[in-house]
Amino acid sequence: MALAAINLSDVKVIFEGSTILENVNLTVQDGDSVAIIGPSGQGKSVLLKIMAGLVLPTEGKVLVRGENLSEISGARRQKVVNKIGMLFQKNALFDSLTCGDNIAFPLREVTDLDEQQIQKVVAEFLEAVGISHAKNLFPDEISGGMQKRLGIARALALNPDLIFYDDPTAGLDPITSRKIIDLILRLRAQNSATVVAVTNDMNRAYQMASRIWMVVDRQVVDAGSVEQTKQHQDLRIQQFITGAIRGPLTAPDSGAIND
Repeated sequence: MALAAINLSDVKVIFEGSTILENVNLTVQDGDSVAIIGPSGQGKSVLLKIMAGLVLPTEGKVLVRGENLSEISGARRQKVVNKIGMLFQKNALFDSLTCGDNIAFPLREVTDLDEQQIQKVVAEFLEAVGISHAKNLFPDEISGGMQKRLGIARALALNPDLIFYDDPTAGLDPITSRKIIDLILRLRAQNSATVVAVTNDMNRAYQMASRIWMVVDRQVVDAGSVEQTKQHQDLRIQQFITGAIRGPLTAPDSGAIND
């Protein structure tokens, strides 16, 4: 039986004495496209970083392809990490590098490709995200939507089969947001990749997700497919997706932190 892409078992996260997540038991299968929704400050980005191995849980296990990243090191860990791509909330681009060199950076760091091969990969990804003309421009010389496209290109440069997106359409207008998700889905299909994305935009969650999770009250609720989410009986989910005001969405002692 094939290993799950990600498996979380009895995960608990405590920051500075506050419990952020507890009793999290979830699985992401190969080929899933999971959207993580929920109120601001509940730990959605923390959950994403835990699954990516960037933050360690206080308790419990997080397995990526059957490997616990907190227990392995060296070449064994690097092999797993090289198959993970991540787009951070603020894109995390290198302002001092051109768009082309931003994509080239991970290729130079972890591959044995020569410069000619690297430039070929850079050109392919710039074309894939539709910003070939920006190769020699710096991030502050291109629009927010183009910066997001550049961040996606860099996240995919090593051809990962497991990709994490932290709010990929934050700050973008609805038309650009839809185009960004269309791009994510197209590139996902090309690599048969598994995608996990945080978003506060339900339209984008519906557009991209095969499954939807909600982070609320220190829990992660698997709301199921898009249609199952729309019909879910949990009032917190209905309140969030409809924007209805029915009193506090979460318990006052929920230990919320900024996403």
